[in-house]
Amino acid sequence: MKVAGELTETDLKEVRKIMRSKWYWAKFILANWYGLALMLAVLWATVAGVTGTTKPNWRAIGIIWAVIAVVIAWSIYRTKTATERELSRLNSTLPDSIALTSDGLWFEGPNGASEFQPWRNFSRWREGQRVAILYRSEGTGFVILPVADLPGGELQSLRDLLQSALSLHDYVNTKCVG
Repeated sequence: MKVAGELTETDLKEVRKIMRSKWYWAKFILANWYGLALMLAVLWATVAGVTGTTKPNWRAIGIIWAVIAVVIAWSIYRTKTATERELSRLNSTLPDSIALTSDGLWFEGPNGASEFQPWRNFSRWREGQRVAILYRSEGTGFVILPVADLPGGELQSLRDLLQSALSLHDYVNTKCVG
């Protein structure tokens, strides 16, 4: 069975989602607590002014909201361009295709270059809607398999292959149990 080596932007987003810790957003908000506190203060001032509780300087509040909008727009733009650069850089280093066999993975690159990785080099896998991620046994590396274009039968065959190949090397907290 072969899968393409190249990723799309949607594939990369899903990889990030799968790899993201369940505490990601809590850590993100706590790391930026000062920005959140300032935004809540401006929001409170706006709501208090609209309800008539206070008489704020509307011009200043408008300028602050405009600055907040510019900062958010700039952040979104920077994130999008960084993602495009990362995707381009990542795709230039990925193999053209990945062949999955009963022995392991064959990475086939440009100009006929190839590399083999046996299943014992991988400890576990996770699947999303568009990608499957194989985690390496040692270190923090992983292999991304784009599976969005596989028909249902081939996708089930891939699941069966990964389940059988990696059940022989079932790792829990990096200690072999099987």
